[in-house]
Amino acid sequence: MRSLGRLGVRVYGTKHRGGSPSNLSRFCAGTVPAGDNGRPTGDPTKIVEGLLDAGKRLGRGTVLISGTDEWAIFVAEHAAELAAAFVFPGPPSDLVARLASKQGLFEIASRQGFPTPRLVVPRSLDDAADVAVSLVYPVMIKPVLSRPDISAKAVVRTAAELLAYARVHAESPDDPNLIFQEYVPGADSDVWIFTGYFDAQSRCVAGFTGQKLRQCPAHMGHASLGIAQKNEELATQAAAFMTEIGYQGIVDSGYRYDARDGSYKILDVNPRVGGNFRQFVSRSGIDVVRALYLDLCGIQVPAGEQIHGRRWIKEDSDLIAMVQYRRLGELDLWTWLKSLRNIDEGSTFSLDDPMPFVRAMALLFSDTLAGRWRRRKRARALAAGAPAGSAA
Repeated sequence: MRSLGRLGVRVYGTKHRGGSPSNLSRFCAGTVPAGDNGRPTGDPTKIVEGLLDAGKRLGRGTVLISGTDEWAIFVAEHAAELAAAFVFPGPPSDLVARLASKQGLFEIASRQGFPTPRLVVPRSLDDAADVAVSLVYPVMIKPVLSRPDISAKAVVRTAAELLAYARVHAESPDDPNLIFQEYVPGADSDVWIFTGYFDAQSRCVAGFTGQKLRQCPAHMGHASLGIAQKNEELATQAAAFMTEIGYQGIVDSGYRYDARDGSYKILDVNPRVGGNFRQFVSRSGIDVVRALYLDLCGIQVPAGEQIHGRRWIKEDSDLIAMVQYRRLGELDLWTWLKSLRNIDEGSTFSLDDPMPFVRAMALLFSDTLAGRWRRRKRARALAAGAPAGSAA
């Protein structure tokens, strides 16, 4: 909202119940009713019709930008219909879907010879029990396809832990939606980010690299505090990989440096704009969203190196991360406060646009209270002798 809004572009968001932080920004020109609570769930035909109606009102040539994997897949699958009202990058729909899937990414990276952690995808919970005994621990467990309601990750150290986690988090016994991935040791700062924009010829028009300094959840989540750092080796490898597979549009990807063999192993490739894209800005004021917008509007994207050392924070996530790292004995309150100095930009906080921050903090507060209430209710039920599941 802010990145394009500050260029004078009218920006609209998908409608959310209760209002999302971004939709409360003063740079939000309005909302579009599409899907359910900002997600492309429901009848695809009706979602397409809703988007096309909005496109007609906004004017032919409106730029369409996906902010989640679900929307990226939906737009790619319905590109032919949506092209009647919008302009947007045109990567093949099967490529977008495979990149959004951990299994699909592993297959693509392996075929291209790009370093990637080994992984196993269990076909069922029974299959998980069979493969658990053959894995080398520790093992990272992730969903095959992440969604806003399914994003849990864990590092397990024994087969028993793995199976216990799988039984709780599997979507179904016959389709768990879980992967067991090789755990690459290292610190948070060994997790690198490459974000870029690739044009219709799959050329990297703008590319940036940086590190995660803190993650939420701790050690295995999205960046809650990050820094832009120039890494020519990774930038060259990551851009070449995306060009070779014919990708178009914005990509947000994660890599972990493996000190055991000196390689950058690809962990995630999100075929859309990342939540931390403003961690990366060039000296000419370009980020990946601005690069996409200018390119699709036929305007030359100004050249310029990325700003080295730029620090970015996701305020609500970093509060949660602080508590988690503190419980692990890895961070104290004073050290956390000192780390907040010299932040260049926040995900929601801005003096000239305060409502997104207010909304994000209100959601964090309400979610925290709701979580505590559920835990207390469960504890009272257990103390009274009721079955644990009855208090859920």
